[in-house]
Amino acid sequence: MRAYSLGILAGGQGARWGGRDKGLIAYQGRPLVAGVVAPRPESGEEILICCRDHPYFYQHFADRILCESVANQGPCAGIVALLSAATYPTLIVLPVDLIGAPKKVIAALETKWQEDDTAIYLADPAGRHSPCLRMRVNALANCERFIDEGGRKITGLLDRLGARPIEVDAAWLHDADLPDSISP
Repeated sequence: MRAYSLGILAGGQGARWGGRDKGLIAYQGRPLVAGVVAPRPESGEEILICCRDHPYFYQHFADRILCESVANQGPCAGIVALLSAATYPTLIVLPVDLIGAPKKVIAALETKWQEDDTAIYLADPAGRHSPCLRMRVNALANCERFIDEGGRKITGLLDRLGARPIEVDAAWLHDADLPDSISP
């Protein structure tokens, strides 16, 4: 299996959580970020986290901590920051609040990648996209242009890159988007 950079998007505003930093919210006795990065994927040669605040807490879970390339521009700006810092040819991107099946998600992005892909993303059986994706680092310039042209939605970025959808079980893509999603 080819080595890749693993990038975690943790730069959201946490509006549905009252402004709290989602990656640091406790779930099953540990911060959400820990559930995404531990144990470290075998082929994930480096872990990068793009966060909004609290880099000193996130530093325990990553090799490097970054800020969004353009503040408050959504996940696409975080993806650009991760791409610009990645040192391996491809980057796997996951949201910090992925609680469904992070290990299965990573395995799907590892095994479904094809040499001629520019980008792939995971979608549920209904065709809804997720921010779980893998892309070539050399797509950086195209992603930067997308943001420079006012692009903010990840679906637009995926279209721009000609990303190939990979269907997976919807339960794998469950996230902690709302407080109810992690209630007992």
